[in-house]
Amino acid sequence: MELNIFKDFTAKDVLATAVKIHETKTGEKIDICSKDYYYYSTVAALIDTLATNMEEEARQNFLRYAKGNRLDLKGEFYGTRGKRLAENRARTTIQCNTSINVPYDVLIASGTRFLYKNYIFFTEEEYIIKKGTSNTNVIVVSEIAGDIEEIPPGQIKDIVDKYEFFESCENVTVVSGGRGRELDEDFKTRLKLIPESFTSAGSARAYEFFTKQSSSLVTDVFIDTPRPNYIDIYVLNGKKLVSTEEKEKILKHLTQDHIKALNDQIAVKDPIITNIEMNVEYWIYSDTKIAKQNIENSLVEALKTYTNRYKLGTSINIQDFIEVAKSIEGIKKVNFNIDDRRGNNKQVFVFSEITAIYRGSEER
Repeated sequence: MELNIFKDFTAKDVLATAVKIHETKTGEKIDICSKDYYYYSTVAALIDTLATNMEEEARQNFLRYAKGNRLDLKGEFYGTRGKRLAENRARTTIQCNTSINVPYDVLIASGTRFLYKNYIFFTEEEYIIKKGTSNTNVIVVSEIAGDIEEIPPGQIKDIVDKYEFFESCENVTVVSGGRGRELDEDFKTRLKLIPESFTSAGSARAYEFFTKQSSSLVTDVFIDTPRPNYIDIYVLNGKKLVSTEEKEKILKHLTQDHIKALNDQIAVKDPIITNIEMNVEYWIYSDTKIAKQNIENSLVEALKTYTNRYKLGTSINIQDFIEVAKSIEGIKKVNFNIDDRRGNNKQVFVFSEITAIYRGSEER
């Protein structure tokens, strides 16, 4: 629902009112090319612009419409819980190897640095290569916060701060998880959850808030309680799974004493991603003035936009797809290669490919 605080008019309305008042007061008709008409239309445009700006400023007082710094000010009401999430650092796991089975515990210090091209990664805590073993895995984060290139396993092989008996190192998982500052829409969604977080009972909505607070990568959450005091938290990053390293970071945040209910056992899990290839056969009206290729492009784009909104638990309803397709000018009818499917809160449908197939034209 659109909110109008006081502005319910346009420049045309102001101009019409001004002309009417002029004609009532003077008894003279105003010619559209006259100096008076030009003057009134200019003033009407200025009034409309001023009122629009005032309306926008007033709307910014409501969370739904606030943005930028005004949205940050809304968050300040809740203290630290209402802060916008800063840029997220990319993470990966590196296997650290020694040249022998070490004769004693070998320390890999917090802050140990690893190098890949111009990127530096470092450990945030201490790790130990146990006596009698020759390797251990460590979690490292990027020195640069925000988005960086995706680095495949086996590419980070250089170390800056060598540990004892060092032989080699390499990342065993994809480097992922970098993300920019929290966007306005994501921030608004999280702010709406804050009141639920002021509880010591471990409510589902509270866990949802703290999960999103722990990582800006988390875009979708489902809280499951398979049995009393056992909390399974399913997290999704857009249409991708959250990395193991990021899930460990989330779990560490959730198990803090001021967040976790006393007896809760928390696990952060991956939902099921079900990839679907959609084929849509379409027919167009024979008398349409729109080029077939333009209709097809609009059809595919509209379906992509709609399916990109799918979240955990969203069901597939073919009738929805038909309505989306029929909203494209020139489309007469469509046929899809998939059936209705009930959603599951631990599953998300990802439409990896959408193909439109032209079947001809028909009369209205």
